[in-house]
Amino acid sequence: MTDQVFNILINGKSGTVLNMGQPAIESAITHSGIGVAELCFSAPEDMQDNLARLSKQNTPLLIGGGDGTIRETAKYMSSHGKPFGILPFGTMNLLAHDLGLTTLQQALSAYAAGAQPSVMDAGFVNGEIFLCCASIGTMPEASVYREENRQQNDLLLIPRMFLFVVQNLEKNQNKRLSLKIDGQKMHLRSPALVVSINRFAESSIWTQSNFKRANLTGGELAVYAPETLTHMSRLRFLTRLLVGNWLKDPDLNEMTGKRVTVKTKQRHDVVSIDGEVMELTEPLRFSLKQKFVKLLLPATPAQS
Repeated sequence: MTDQVFNILINGKSGTVLNMGQPAIESAITHSGIGVAELCFSAPEDMQDNLARLSKQNTPLLIGGGDGTIRETAKYMSSHGKPFGILPFGTMNLLAHDLGLTTLQQALSAYAAGAQPSVMDAGFVNGEIFLCCASIGTMPEASVYREENRQQNDLLLIPRMFLFVVQNLEKNQNKRLSLKIDGQKMHLRSPALVVSINRFAESSIWTQSNFKRANLTGGELAVYAPETLTHMSRLRFLTRLLVGNWLKDPDLNEMTGKRVTVKTKQRHDVVSIDGEVMELTEPLRFSLKQKFVKLLLPATPAQS
């Protein structure tokens, strides 16, 4: 342990808070041994004000929330040139997994040993920042479906989600996509397209994140689009998404570049940006800023 202390700002409506409850989280923080100057559980509508207040202090700041909360934090903190650390409080926690922070207790214990500055690349789509990935097609539509059916028991929702995704892939298998990657034009037929900041790392391990990136400062955008033409190929691709090895699927297109433009012949597209769904006007213009976001990482790598 060190003498370093942190301000901790937590989205009070994040999944972990709703599941564990505030008293259990306070206990976990206490037992981790991390030094705390101020602990703030914030209503979502007050996060921006609390972020502005705490970021003005010299005390290092840790943010507890999902990828959407972290994205909003990065938008504000990067505009002010300030670093922040991450505590996984969401559903997917993609960026936290990229950083090796897979559980809340693990992250708290790692930060209790101190923090050090780091940086990562950031992506932008039509001016909106993202830290993990942005997608069109099946992924945002599945996110909308999940939100509309959130009240259902997970034992019922998960298989229904899987069926929804299969049906969506089939319905939109011939969706036309026009891409321009670093000036090179190409055309695809795909129900889904994902643009990631740097490539996803290959994984064939059930317990390892299937959407983890090995490098956060590689300086490139990676574009993924499956062209699954048969029912069996769609089932195969979805299964690989769940258990690993999806990057080796024979129907997956992977392309890289620094600037990407996407058109689908629609005036507006529903886009999932780090898990948050919003409507953007076409064309979708993706760009990258290298080492744009300042982070605070545990001084000693987190141990799983």
